[in-house]
Amino acid sequence: MKTGKKLKLAAVAVCSVAAWAGAGTNNASASVNASDIQVSGTSQKMYVNTSEDKELFFGTATRSKRAGKVVFKVSAWNLYELGDSTRAEIDLSKLSNVKDNFIAVKTDDMEVPVIVRIPATDKVSVVTYNGATQELDIKTGANKQNLKAASAYEWRTVYSNWQVPEASKQLTDGKAQGMFGEFQYQGATLYLRTPGGELSGVTETTDIDLRNSYDANNTDKAVKVYDAPKLPGKETKLNIAKQANGPSVSVQYNAGTLTLPKLSEYRIVTISDGDMVIPGSVTKNTSVKKGVTVDELLPGTSEEGILEVRTEPNTSKKKCASKWTRIPLEKPDTLDTAGNDEIAAKPAAPSDGLYKWGGGGIKNVTITNSDSSSGTKTVLVNAEYKSGSKGYDVVLSNTSDNSYRIVVMDKEEKPGNNASAKALKAKASLTLSGLKDGQVIYIRQEGNSRTKTWAGEYTKFGTVDFPKQEPAS
Repeated sequence: MKTGKKLKLAAVAVCSVAAWAGAGTNNASASVNASDIQVSGTSQKMYVNTSEDKELFFGTATRSKRAGKVVFKVSAWNLYELGDSTRAEIDLSKLSNVKDNFIAVKTDDMEVPVIVRIPATDKVSVVTYNGATQELDIKTGANKQNLKAASAYEWRTVYSNWQVPEASKQLTDGKAQGMFGEFQYQGATLYLRTPGGELSGVTETTDIDLRNSYDANNTDKAVKVYDAPKLPGKETKLNIAKQANGPSVSVQYNAGTLTLPKLSEYRIVTISDGDMVIPGSVTKNTSVKKGVTVDELLPGTSEEGILEVRTEPNTSKKKCASKWTRIPLEKPDTLDTAGNDEIAAKPAAPSDGLYKWGGGGIKNVTITNSDSSSGTKTVLVNAEYKSGSKGYDVVLSNTSDNSYRIVVMDKEEKPGNNASAKALKAKASLTLSGLKDGQVIYIRQEGNSRTKTWAGEYTKFGTVDFPKQEPAS
C-alpha cells in the first residue's frame, strides 16, 4: 500500500471534500466486498472485515438524480483506524429509522465505495391494549390510512432494557393474548417497537431503481447497492391503566346478610385446617342481590372463608376488573343452651295447702359458655318468671359483654334473618310481657358492624309454660 496515497486520503476525510476517496489500484485484496459486510439491526451496528488495510473510510451517502441516473454522493468521510483489528464496528444508532439510509464503505485502494442501504421502517405504529381481555394489537404502516398487522415486537418499561416476548405471547395477525396483566395492579408506562433485523450479511438491493447507480462525481462509474437488515421500528408509548378500587359491599352484620353489587363477580376463598383454597373461577352477578346470607356463600362444611368481590371487566371500555374487596366470613355460631327444669323464681306456694304449683317451666333456660382451661361453664343469659300486672312475665338477664337478639315465635320454628327481634344489651335485662303458653323464645348473638362480627344463628332458648295453681291431691 502506498503511504503517500494514505496520507492524502486522511486529509480528504478531515477536510470533508465531496468526492470519493482518490483513485483506486489493482490491489483487490485490499478492497471491501459485500461479503465482508454484516449489519445488525438489533444492536444497530455495521461490521466490516478487512484483512490488509489499517484504515477504513465510511460515510452517509445522499441519493439524487443526475442526467437521468441515480447517483450517490458522500459529503463527509469518517476515517476508521483498525489498528491490530481486522474488523471495523460502525455505529448506526444515530440514523433515522423511518427513512432509507445509505452507508458508503471503502478503503483507499477502491475507486468507488460499496453502498449499503438500511431500509426504512414504517413511519406509523399504532398500539392498542384492551385491559379487559389483556389483548395487545399492533399495526404499522407508512401512514394511518395504510396500516397492516405487525409480525413481531419488543417492549420495555421506562427504565428496563428491551424485552423479547416469550413464545406464547408472540403476535398472530398483529395480536398477542394475555399481555401485561402484571402491570395492571399499579399501572405502568411501556414503550413498544418492531425489532431490528438480526445480524446478517448484505444482499443485492431489491429496489429496481437502485440496481443502476453511479458516482455523483463521475456518472460513468457504477456503484453497487446492497440491502441490510432494518433498524428497530418507531417507539410507541403505551399507558397501562391501573385497576380501580374494589366495589363497595354493603354488609348487614346484625342481620347476618350482605348485598352483592351489580356487574360484579365474586369468589369464596375457603380456609380449612389453616389451608387456603382459591377457586379457579368466579361467579358473575348482573344485578343487585340483597339479603345474601353467610350460609349461602360458604360451601359445605366450611366454617370460615373470605368473600372476594370485584367489578367485572368492561370489554367495551377496555377496562380490566377492579381490585378485590375482601370480607371475612364465619358460619353463624349456635349458642350453648343448658337444661333447667326448675322454675328459677316461682311464686310462694299457697298457705292453705289446698293447691300446688303445676307447669313444667321454661325448658333450656340458660345460655352458657365453656372455659376450656377449667372445664367449667359460666351462665351468660338466664331466664326466670316474674309476676306482672297481667300474669307472669319472662325476664332475661345478660351477665356477658355480648348483646343478643330475642324473637318470640308462636310455634317451634326458627326465625328468619329479617324477623322482628328485641335487643338484649350487654349486662342488662329484658322483660317479655304478654306471652302465652306454648310460644317459643329464640336467641342469637348480635352482630357488630364496628368489630365486623357476624350475627349468630338463632337457637331455641325455651318454650313458655307458665306455672299454674292446681288442687292438691
